[in-house]
Amino acid sequence: MTFAELMAAANESKTGRNPGQWTSAAVETWRAAEPDMARMLDAAIALELKLNRKVTAADEELVLRKRAEMDAATVAMKASKELSTGR
Repeated sequence: MTFAELMAAANESKTGRNPGQWTSAAVETWRAAEPDMARMLDAAIALELKLNRKVTAADEELVLRKRAEMDAATVAMKASKELSTGR
């Protein structure tokens, strides 16, 4: 699945989808996607909240950067938790 196909599937809805909104179609797309593409959809939805607009296929580079930010934040949180618990 390409990023364009991912976003098209997530946006498929009779009533449409607002920026940052998890619709039934978006959730089903996330569940059916390969793990890497599911992470891209997570990042796309997060980016939409920041931009206050829906992400398009042309925004793939922005979504990749957002995913990298999210991954870095996860690593930092895990490291912080390990330091505080001594594990």
